[in-house]
Amino acid sequence: MKALLRFPGERKIALTDCPIPAPGKNAVLVKTACSVISPGTEFTQANQTHASLLQKAWQRPDLVALTLKHLKSEGFGRTRARVENRLGRPMPMGYCAVGRVEATGENVTDLKAGQRVAIAGMGQANHAKWNQVSVNLACPVPDAVPDRKAVFATLYALALHALRQGETSIGDRVAVIGAGLIGQLVSEAAHVAGALVAVIEPDLSRRKIATRESRAADFAKASDAPQSRFDSVYICAPGKGNHRLIDDAARLCRDRGTIICVGDVTPNGRRKALYEKEITIRQVRSYGPGRYDPNYEERGEDYPLGHVRWTIKRNMQAALDLMADERLDPTPLITSEIDFADIADHFTKGPDPAQLATLVRYRYAENVPLKPHAPSALTSKPARDHVRVGLIGAGSYLGGGLLPLLQKHPKVEITACCSQSGLAAVALSKKIDGLRMYGGADELLEDQSVNSVIITTRHDSHAELAAASILAGKNVWLEKPIAIDRAGLDLLREATDRTPRHIFMVGHNRRYAPMAAKLRDALPTGVKQFHYRVRISPLPDDHWLHHSDEGGRTIGEISHFIDLIMSLVDSELNELNCYWIDRAAGDSIWQLRFADGSMGEVSYLHGNRGEPKEVLEVTAPNFLASLFDWKKLRVNGRIVLRNWLGQDKGQAAAIKAFAGAVLSGERPALMPSIEDEINLMARILMAANTANAQTPN
Repeated sequence: MKALLRFPGERKIALTDCPIPAPGKNAVLVKTACSVISPGTEFTQANQTHASLLQKAWQRPDLVALTLKHLKSEGFGRTRARVENRLGRPMPMGYCAVGRVEATGENVTDLKAGQRVAIAGMGQANHAKWNQVSVNLACPVPDAVPDRKAVFATLYALALHALRQGETSIGDRVAVIGAGLIGQLVSEAAHVAGALVAVIEPDLSRRKIATRESRAADFAKASDAPQSRFDSVYICAPGKGNHRLIDDAARLCRDRGTIICVGDVTPNGRRKALYEKEITIRQVRSYGPGRYDPNYEERGEDYPLGHVRWTIKRNMQAALDLMADERLDPTPLITSEIDFADIADHFTKGPDPAQLATLVRYRYAENVPLKPHAPSALTSKPARDHVRVGLIGAGSYLGGGLLPLLQKHPKVEITACCSQSGLAAVALSKKIDGLRMYGGADELLEDQSVNSVIITTRHDSHAELAAASILAGKNVWLEKPIAIDRAGLDLLREATDRTPRHIFMVGHNRRYAPMAAKLRDALPTGVKQFHYRVRISPLPDDHWLHHSDEGGRTIGEISHFIDLIMSLVDSELNELNCYWIDRAAGDSIWQLRFADGSMGEVSYLHGNRGEPKEVLEVTAPNFLASLFDWKKLRVNGRIVLRNWLGQDKGQAAAIKAFAGAVLSGERPALMPSIEDEINLMARILMAANTANAQTPN
């Protein structure tokens, strides 16, 4: 299919071939009929795409700081790969569209195939022929509302949410500063709500559109409007730097009035008027409650009606119902119409001040069945002398960490890829000639030319995808954790019992690292003690690992460090205990006891910014070794290995081991069996779930 994507690294916007996504469990697949271009938001995105690297750095100093941090800890090569991967990943454009449901996820019950829906959200309601959309961002369209109106449901939802933030009601006096597309919708919705509206806009033609069906007053400048008269002032214009929008709105407000920032407005204002009138300033966060909440947007969890009356979807439904009742009519705002095939040229020409909304029409060839999956005819016969890899998931770790190493291996060929949205697969296709892109893992696993898969998806999907890959006869590299619960481990056990053995490897790369090998050779026989200090940095509040469905950060990472200690001890693990210090944060201490009397401890805690992430100390009679953040290994006071240019945590050696195992059909001694990996994860889960909340002695 075609989708409009922007490529920050190449500084361009283009219609691009993408795989048709398969709907997730809580999503629907929609065949797009119309989308609408919101010029303010989308041309701003276009300008950001065309910006130079220096301009991008100026816009995102937080990412610059993160890059410098990675440069210090990981070195130039790995950091460069990270940056290139981020800049190379395309970003979709658009956020409001309408179409028909073609397929639904297994958890979707209130939407059916063939149903017409309005869809919302950046990254979901894209300018694309097919869109995968969360069930809470897809709203049924009444029969009385044609597509050219229904496509505005998202934008109206924003306007309705703005009015709710301003608590506008019948008889209120409202001023709207800015009569662009959003200002027009806010003005119209306020009028329908019974408010007395005044529009402030320098463009005469826009003022005429805004006052077309009402007796609203209109003014070219805020200074022309009466002061201290309005209950609410809605700022629907952008305001950056030393603007006067807040001051103008404060002058217009009555005593204890409200300023509502709908546009991209920096809240700069003089204190005097704000203080004397005790004015309230409120910010509008997109289309309503649920926005930016992954539970609502991604997992389809709705808010109870009695607690949150107006969510995104309920705002959209209200807008559609008002359009069906002919109280809202967006058609005068459509100042141009284009075919989807011409959309890239539309953005190339740049913004036109005379344009408000541009309607994008999608045309499809008649009598040609469209399938939401790529045809399996694209597959070819497998090559026995190469590792033919299919990538399932293509996030930042794969793109910035594993991919450059896979591409360097002479016997590894990356032939296919699938990712949740398909966009990461598009980014990889720019780097890998002939890469086949699939909309879902099921399609990729049917490709007979792929003999091995690398799974780097979110944690809750690991076990299911690995089991399906095993049953499909593929060799598997699975990133940790292999499962987040007992049910996932049972899936893996069942798949292993039903299928002839293939190579199965978990991405516990640290055991393959050169420093780990050097340390292993230096260790004395007999009882040893391991102290592993792991210090982690906080994740953003909205990070997907915070959700309980993903098992938590500790369950996702702790096997890395336990596995390394196990690889250094030539003895069976007898006991594994977990002591939670703060389970919600993930802070914990893990203790290991081995049959030969050796002991280990992993201290997994949030640390200070300046602390190294990993320090491993090994002690024994007349022996002391310390591994410092994978940069320096000291044995008995002497540095035996040092990485001057960054860290080597063993990814390259792990890939070499996996490729060698696939080609030979033999598992090397350093690679644990799938039974060992399942048993280790079972012990980790048991220890985590039976742990007390006290610090160990």
